[in-house]
Amino acid sequence: MSFVLPNPDTCTGCRLCEVICSFNKSGNCDPFISRIRVEKDEINSIENPVVCRQCEEPECVQVCPVGALVKDPFTGVVEYDQGKCIKCGLCTKACPWGSIWKNKRDGFILKCDLCGGDPECVKYCPTNSLFLANSK
Repeated sequence: MSFVLPNPDTCTGCRLCEVICSFNKSGNCDPFISRIRVEKDEINSIENPVVCRQCEEPECVQVCPVGALVKDPFTGVVEYDQGKCIKCGLCTKACPWGSIWKNKRDGFILKCDLCGGDPECVKYCPTNSLFLANSK
């Protein structure tokens, strides 16, 4: 199973990953609909890329009352079905990484789906602050 692993020590906060992700998913350069986001860690003065880690036993899947989040048994990717989502936000609270959030415009959740195993954010990160990692 793969996931995108961020390295906040080398991230410059350019947010190209957000732009590339949103363009790849929607055809628009709109960071508000990106499945990755970069947050400023004021305490440590670093930019922190936040992206789904595709947990082995995802708490987001366990708490979803309507089955809108399901872990694919073959790829290990946590898939999201917007048609089932009731916008309760339980998954956003359950995620230990803070990598699921609500779209501020429509209330549906946003989370990484690894772009079919070839994440655009990883390919275009100019500082190599993101890389595709494999778990056990």
